[in-house]
Order: sequence, then C-alpha cells, then structure tokens
Amino acid sequence: MEQFNKKPKERRKIVSIVIFLIIIGIFMYWAATEVNQWWKVRKEYIRMGLASDKFPYRMYTERELYEMGRWVGESQELNAVPTRTTPEETYAIFRQALIDEDFDKAAECFVKEKQAEYKEAILKAKEEGRLNDIIKKLTDISPRGERIVKGSTGSATASYEILYKEVGNEKFTSHAIIFYKDWNGDWKMDDL
Repeated sequence: MEQFNKKPKERRKIVSIVIFLIIIGIFMYWAATEVNQWWKVRKEYIRMGLASDKFPYRMYTERELYEMGRWVGESQELNAVPTRTTPEETYAIFRQALIDEDFDKAAECFVKEKQAEYKEAILKAKEEGRLNDIIKKLTDISPRGERIVKGSTGSATASYEILYKEVGNEKFTSHAIIFYKDWNGDWKMDDL
C-alpha cells in the first residue's frame, strides 16, 4: 500500500517539475523575443542618430539632438528658454561690430558652428577692401521695416529679407538672413 501512495506523489512531483520547466521555457522565450525586438528598435535609433551607440544605448534628449543639428521642427524645451537677444538686436550688434572692426564680436553673432568660417570671411573682405561695401548693404533696421522684411518666424528660427540697392545701380535686390535661437536665449545668424 505504501508503494501505491509513493507513485502518485512521485508523479505529482514530476508533473510539477515539468510544468515549472515549461513555464520557465515560455518565460525565457518571451524574454528573448522582447530583448530581440528592443535591440532591433535600438539599432534603428542608433542608425538614425537618435540614440547613443554606447551601452545602455540611451535616447538623446531634445537639447542634445538640437545641439547636434539633428532636431527637426519645433522644440518644446527651446520654446521655454526666455529670449535675451532678439534677431533684430543680433543683427544690429553684428552691423555695429563690422563698423567698429571688432571682428571677434561680429563672428559671435553667428551660430557656434559657423563663427570661425565667418570671421575668416570678414577678415578676407577687410583685406580685399570690400568691408565698406558690405556695411553699406547691411542697412539699419528701419522702424517701418522698409529695408528689412520679417519673413517666417518660429519658436527657434526666424528669417528676414534684407533689401538693398546694388552699388551704383538703381536696382534693388535682396537676400535672406536666417536666425536660430540658442540655449542661452540669444538669436544667432546662421547665414548672411
């Protein structure tokens, strides 16, 4: 009789172990598919430049993406940064720096990535004797906006159209200046 009682206990033990192993196997399979899916998604984010390529492969913040030049569209974080210098003020500082021949200050009016490039271009224009012609083209911002026309403006980008007379000509031409707001709240020129 005792033997009869041992067999069901052994069977229950074996069935319990088998069920436990099946549950562990199902859990392991589920975990492996989740990790595989996570890795595929993370690899895609890394490929697109939206996540770090170092473990734990964290997603870049909006600010990091903006500073790397990979942020497209409006920035909620940048919208929250209070403006210290408007595009008009940056333009006026730039123009006055050219008049004063303070080329370091003039270069600081551009986005960080282009400051060295524009300082070199300004110095070259000075050497070639074209600086006064450039200053004449960069007119003061008139209160009625006759010479500088405000184009599109977003929370972190703005464009202006500068109208000027060709030297020795009666014909007016124009070109656009694009401004970007930086994380300090200053508007900087991207192009001139």
